[in-house]
Amino acid sequence: MSSTALRYSIGLALAYGGLATAYIVVSSHIAAGASASVEELERIETLKGVLFVVVTTIGVWGGGLLAMRRMDRDAVELLRRERALVTNQGRALAGVTAASIAHDVNNVLMVVLHGLAQLREHLPRALQAQFDEVDQQLDRLVALNRRLLSAHRTSAGGERAAVDLWACVGECVASLRALPRLSGCRVQVRSGGDVEVETQALLVHQIVANLLLNAAEATGGRGRIDVNVREERGDALIEVADDGPGIPVDRREELFDALASTKDGGTGLGLFSVRACAQSLGGAVEIADSPLGGACLRVRLPGARSTSLAR
Repeated sequence: MSSTALRYSIGLALAYGGLATAYIVVSSHIAAGASASVEELERIETLKGVLFVVVTTIGVWGGGLLAMRRMDRDAVELLRRERALVTNQGRALAGVTAASIAHDVNNVLMVVLHGLAQLREHLPRALQAQFDEVDQQLDRLVALNRRLLSAHRTSAGGERAAVDLWACVGECVASLRALPRLSGCRVQVRSGGDVEVETQALLVHQIVANLLLNAAEATGGRGRIDVNVREERGDALIEVADDGPGIPVDRREELFDALASTKDGGTGLGLFSVRACAQSLGGAVEIADSPLGGACLRVRLPGARSTSLAR
């Protein structure tokens, strides 16, 4: 038993004992003065005893109820703190594990890049364009791996710079169109004007790629996907809408947790990564209903500047 609980229990016992003793002494004195006979004194004492039992019973019940409620609140708070501790420990372990894996991946990437550099010298001119595209994607992979390496030490992920958001999103969509999961989809990119924002192009690419691939899976690889870029009250908005089955309102928030997915065999890491990237940029992610009939994922990034030039 803790010292605080011991002090409370002793204080409660002394208070009860003092009040009970005072009640007995005072009530007995009053009863003796008010009774005219022994029989009347017995009746008063009996009534006084019954009243004492009723009052103390009610008091014990009320005190016990308050104590039980306090214990319930303490138990809930203790459970919440325990879960938070387990979650934080799991995240810390995941960060260390991710950094360890990224370190090994980085060694493999260095070998691949070295081999590609030697291969470039022997490629015919007709294949140079495709090779440059592969080289560009490998550069992004290296940058992503570098961010993974530093994920357990910092949440910044790199320096920010002024980025033409429409051009950045369009470039990402163009690089993904040939993927099997997207090749059968009708993807359209729209913009309400030139939007410039202080951000990291790498994280924007990661956000758009995850949203596009999620939308493609939701439509079965044959649906319609609209990507919109616009400025709203100083925020840059990236919206990816699809004509898939949509996401139930009661499941939307939980989908941002790691390993939560609405798809059979899904890892649940896509939207988790989107929210992590958006939050590292000071932004947020929202899920809404799509005008196409499915889901609309909206990423909001602060600090946008729009020239209001329609494309």
